[in-house]
Amino acid sequence: METEKVISVPIKELPHLKVILAGWYNFLKDSYDQKAIDANSFKDSLKTNVVYNIDSDQIELLLSGTEQLLQNFRKKLS
Repeated sequence: METEKVISVPIKELPHLKVILAGWYNFLKDSYDQKAIDANSFKDSLKTNVVYNIDSDQIELLLSGTEQLLQNFRKKLS
C-alpha cells in the first residue's frame, strides 16, 4: 500500500477555492468511476483540509492521496 502524501495549494481568493475543490472532486469521481482508485481512497481523499494562515492572509488547501494520485491530478491541471 502506498503512503499518503499531502500537497498544499495556496489560495488568495475564495472563488479560487471553490474552483479547485470542484476540480479535485471531479478528478476523484472520474478516477473512482474508471476504477483507478478504490472506495476507501475516494472517501479518504475527499477529506480535504482548509487552513487559514493569518500571517500571510492566505488560505491553504491541503489535498491528500497517494503520490501517484496527486501526480495524476497535477497532470490533469496542466
